[in-house]
Amino acid sequence: MERHEPGKPETRVQAFMRAMSRLRGVYGPANRRDLSEPERYGSNPEDAKEADELAGIEVETDSEGHHYGVRKDGSGD
Repeated sequence: MERHEPGKPETRVQAFMRAMSRLRGVYGPANRRDLSEPERYGSNPEDAKEADELAGIEVETDSEGHHYGVRKDGSGD
């Protein structure tokens, strides 16, 4: 990549890459490079609680294409 000359307008890609470089300097590198890698910060008990709640809900679609959740066990009516 060629160096930017002072006074010469940046391309959108150059501006984006410069901004990402600055953000990486402030916040550090990305958490994961590949989605198949496990999360590095460990398990969160709230995530497990949310997964349990969502496991009890089934998503259904009506004839007009609207999506809504229905509890699988029938409670909560």
